[in-house]
Amino acid sequence: MTNPEINKRYNEFYGSELPLHIGYKIPEMFDAALDGKLKAIWIIGEDVVQTDPNTQKVIKALNATDLVIVQELFMTETAKQADVILPGSSFLEKSGTFTNGERRVQAVRQVVKPIEGTKPDGQIIVDIMNRMGYKQPDYTPDGMLEEISQIVPFFAGIKWERLGHNGLQWPVAPDGTDTQILHQEEFKRGLGYFEFHPWEETQEITQHGKDFPYILTTNRELEHYNCGAMTRRTANEQILKSDYLMINPEDAASHLINDGDFVCIESPRGKVDVKARITDEVKPGILSTTFHFPDIMINNITGDVHDSEAMCPEYKVVAVRIRKSKGKFKSLLQDK
Repeated sequence: MTNPEINKRYNEFYGSELPLHIGYKIPEMFDAALDGKLKAIWIIGEDVVQTDPNTQKVIKALNATDLVIVQELFMTETAKQADVILPGSSFLEKSGTFTNGERRVQAVRQVVKPIEGTKPDGQIIVDIMNRMGYKQPDYTPDGMLEEISQIVPFFAGIKWERLGHNGLQWPVAPDGTDTQILHQEEFKRGLGYFEFHPWEETQEITQHGKDFPYILTTNRELEHYNCGAMTRRTANEQILKSDYLMINPEDAASHLINDGDFVCIESPRGKVDVKARITDEVKPGILSTTFHFPDIMINNITGDVHDSEAMCPEYKVVAVRIRKSKGKFKSLLQDK
């Protein structure tokens, strides 16, 4: 939207003046909130408290805003920080579309009625727009796609009735012809674009490596998705009941850690206790764990160092030190 021509087209289409400047990315939002520059935040379907790094900084940022709105299915860790909660409907309770990594726009059709008191995300947004004076018709999946097709060129031919069972891959021409292979003999933008950035050691290592000699990298398990807000509410929780720390046998032996012992992992941000799993799946000096469970809250210790372009946090390199946990009561609590 920094292109004046595109900005003008959106202004004319929606009858409103849209900003020309680039908005905040997520890490920038938290920094702006702490600096008093971000007054309100509306979070839809994302548990930033559990999934974003440096959890305590995230909580402080949310507390620094005047208004936190969370639109969710469940009482997540982020929802607990909200001033207003807008209860949304699940994907089974509404009709709409998903677009996946191969550019495929697929229809999702409602199969059960929404739980009383909840609404589809699209309808909630429309309701807020109407209350703020920008009149809108009720949300419908076909109406939403019709609007998008008029303003987004590569969605021009995407209509609800054309999606069928397998969907369409954008760009889609006005006649409904989609693009199964995007780049064949040349790039669609013309010449390919390459940009060189020399490798630099992460600040985690340069600033903290001396006192925190191990590298912790986060991963995910098949049984749970991301923060587990949905999967922990299914029978999957019986398969995988807690996060665990993968530690190489050499490192475990040097710290007198046995399989199943609780390990205290400490970083410059804080510390957590998690059960050890001794395995050669990780190299000496490298530790790995998931962040599916809020009772452990691994992201309390991850850092918010991020790349310069996309502002994507560096979850995979966390400078830490470890020791065997002192308290035996943790095992009893975990078993419960």
